[in-house]
Amino acid sequence: MKTKKDQIDNFLEQPHIAFAGYSTNPKKFGRVMFKSLKEKGYNLYPVNPAGGVTPDGDIIYENLGALPEYVKAVFVATKPDASVLVVKDALEKEFTHIWVQQMSENAEVMDLLGDFPVKVTHQCILMHAQPTGIHKFHWWLVKMIGKLPA
Repeated sequence: MKTKKDQIDNFLEQPHIAFAGYSTNPKKFGRVMFKSLKEKGYNLYPVNPAGGVTPDGDIIYENLGALPEYVKAVFVATKPDASVLVVKDALEKEFTHIWVQQMSENAEVMDLLGDFPVKVTHQCILMHAQPTGIHKFHWWLVKMIGKLPA
């Protein structure tokens, strides 16, 4: 099943989003993405097995089970093998929205998601979440070649 625009919009409208794959290294993709989304006003809950606190004072949750109960959306930006574990956990904990960042998925992740009603896959969140700079160009390019979800 291909991702549809309404699935993307529905995910981005969630008031609380877990961010699995947060990195404490400011040069890592997980940290850059987290910072960008926070600056755009998204209410994110960083998840990393190491736990701790972000430079801005946000608690870094060790897993999805440690999150407040009202967090029911998860953005997954981990290596594919770790994504399998995150998706299994999200399904077990009855998350309602799952977004797996492009290049974080593999066949097992896709099988697990199956017909899950609100999922986004094979898409870069920065291309859809108020895109700027290169991400806005990426959105335009994908639209021009007819690959933008409708």
